Amino acid sequence: MRSFNALACAGWYRLAAGEWLLHSRFTQAINYSRSDGELLTVFRHGKGVGPMGLVLSARNFSHFADVTRVVKCDDGLIAQGRFVRVRRELLLRSTPGAMRCPDLSLYCQPSGLCGPLNQLRPCPQLQNALAQWFSGETPDLRQLIGRGPGLTPSGDDMLTGMLAVLFASHYASQLLERVFLPPVDQLMLLTTSVSCSYLNSARRGEFSTTVLRVLRSLQAGGDPQPAIQRLLSVGHTSGADILVGMVMALQGLHAVDLRWCYARSGDNSHIY
Repeated sequence: MRSFNALACAGWYRLAAGEWLLHSRFTQAINYSRSDGELLTVFRHGKGVGPMGLVLSARNFSHFADVTRVVKCDDGLIAQGRFVRVRRELLLRSTPGAMRCPDLSLYCQPSGLCGPLNQLRPCPQLQNALAQWFSGETPDLRQLIGRGPGLTPSGDDMLTGMLAVLFASHYASQLLERVFLPPVDQLMLLTTSVSCSYLNSARRGEFSTTVLRVLRSLQAGGDPQPAIQRLLSVGHTSGADILVGMVMALQGLHAVDLRWCYARSGDNSHIY
């Protein structure tokens, strides 16, 4: 049996051992799934990495062009006479810190539900979900999850962007204690298995490298455009929809912080 090393892996310890069957194939990623809807993705190096799967060099990725069945074990992946050894576990989590809101007037890419980014229309369902969660309620997301075009529908991508910003804020610990997304069994009934996989990673605070680069660029104070342009190249509208969710979350955080400051101002006589 021929063997080679994966460049890196992510979420490997959570993926169940056993047989995985081909779900969908793209030029930069190949998805394999189990009967429970869980996803294992093989990524081609150079185009970003998602939170569940492994990364291969371009040459080794080509070996999976006709692979329809893989077997996952603790230390690697067996695929048609080849063994892929797992190396270097990536922890795809954000670090909390102050973020600035990007200027969407610079981008004309279309989103799935809210129009072009430079003419962005509000998404009431997303705004209401955030307001409900800030007020201590469990958001009602039935009108948003699974809505819109794509293998990962636009509503789901916006929620991923929103959660990415919240996990990179001072609300990170609360997201692990209080429910934001529906339980896994309900989520499976509302959207695609691919989108379920990404949303379930998002509920744990784990995101793709393209999303994390945008977060870090917004925290660092430098030019975020290269990271944003790379995100916008993801999917047909997925990158734009994720960016919409990020911006709406940042606007919501800003509004909450302002209300908190005004509420506390009566206790601070130096303000008057």
